[in-house]
Amino acid sequence: MSDDKFFLTYNQQMRKLRNDKGILCNGSAHKKILVRAGYFNIVNGYKTPFISGQDDTGNHSYITGTSINQLQSVKSFDEHLRSFLLRYITQVEEETRTLTGYQFDKCNDNGAIPWYDTNAYSPNKSLQEKMSVISKAYDELSKSQLDYVKFYMNNHKQIPTWIMIKVVNFSTFIDIIRVGKTDISHSLCNLYGLQDFDGHKNVKLLIGSLHWMRKIRNSCAHNERIYCLTRNQDPRRHTGRILEKYFRSLSRGYSRDLDQKIFDLIVYFKYYLPISEYKQFISELKAMITELQSRIHPHAFEYIRGQMGIKNLDDLDALVNLPKDDIEYNKFDK
Repeated sequence: MSDDKFFLTYNQQMRKLRNDKGILCNGSAHKKILVRAGYFNIVNGYKTPFISGQDDTGNHSYITGTSINQLQSVKSFDEHLRSFLLRYITQVEEETRTLTGYQFDKCNDNGAIPWYDTNAYSPNKSLQEKMSVISKAYDELSKSQLDYVKFYMNNHKQIPTWIMIKVVNFSTFIDIIRVGKTDISHSLCNLYGLQDFDGHKNVKLLIGSLHWMRKIRNSCAHNERIYCLTRNQDPRRHTGRILEKYFRSLSRGYSRDLDQKIFDLIVYFKYYLPISEYKQFISELKAMITELQSRIHPHAFEYIRGQMGIKNLDDLDALVNLPKDDIEYNKFDK
């Protein structure tokens, strides 16, 4: 059994980091970091940016001067990034759910056709697709422990659309848009400026961007590493980067790299956030990244920047400055 499998006291863990890995870990301040974070969470979780190679036995070697403080800085950055992105994702999610619920009823005779009727969905979708999304919504509603859901279950003959849209899982909500009547998806595309290069409503971008938000939101909720989150291109499953207009306005490297990364989410927020809010989002993000840059080795920082999918930090400013019409919420129902 390797040494990693044996129980080690905190002092033994510190010696292991110093002697076996060449990672600086001395004194009470470093020990406190190790005690609070845990060896696995901080070392196994955040050592990768600092790896410089392998020795003859396959053991990793690390950038000279790497310390437990630097690993902690990456961990803190990732935690901050997690809560930061989650705040904006949940904002977009809540807004799109609200708008979808409104438009769903509006295009179904102002709610006369209920959401559990297959006629409330697109005639271009199969009966199986429509029945599947209705069944999932019913199942998720029936399992809900929310007080207002229980109240409607016990005191009314049906659950209104706005409650159904609010309560169902993010993936089911996206399916409702996908299977719903085109007025729903097109109204969202119009509001957020989601258009292809020919000026047509880009429903693929709408669905794909929401799915990537869902993936990142779930990873945030499960306390997973965020900075390196990637979804590889798979043409068979229609996953990977969606090459929309903002990507094509940046360097060609973004069009060649077809894996989805955190930078994709940063681009998607350009659509979903009003101009002033997007400027604030980028400003906060840049401050977080710049602080990390000042705390860790340059090679480790470049690794993290690359894992986030950012080719150049100046691209964040370029995104802000790319032309965009502001979101006109007052025209949504026209």
